[in-house]
Amino acid sequence: MTTIDKFLSDIQKTIKYDRANNGGHYDAKRACTQIAKIFATNNRNLGTLAVSISDYWLNTYILGSQDLANEPSEENIERIKAFQSFADNEEDADFSIFTSDDWETLRDFVDDVAEDLDLDSLQNMMNLILQNGALE
Repeated sequence: MTTIDKFLSDIQKTIKYDRANNGGHYDAKRACTQIAKIFATNNRNLGTLAVSISDYWLNTYILGSQDLANEPSEENIERIKAFQSFADNEEDADFSIFTSDDWETLRDFVDDVAEDLDLDSLQNMMNLILQNGALE
């Protein structure tokens, strides 16, 4: 099982668990907050970068959603999956879901913690950011 597969499994379990433990009533905000925490925990090797990315996903795409009750939408699952691929430095991943604002935010987050990242991770992340035009 790949990191992405495990993460997607954890997302589905979180959604199912929230519904099951609340009398069949799903609370999207609570479930998505838990998903963001799982992301940060899974990527604790990135330190505060993982927390910044998960908070960005939660605040920008979930809490700002017009349909919060039905989050995470398939699109937002794909988005956090792409963030996981970025955290894993997967150069061949599909990042097409990211907007230019997402790339610029990732650039800023990586810049903020650059001295705390291992050199390989920093180089790979900056290369992904450069390939997607956010260093101009």
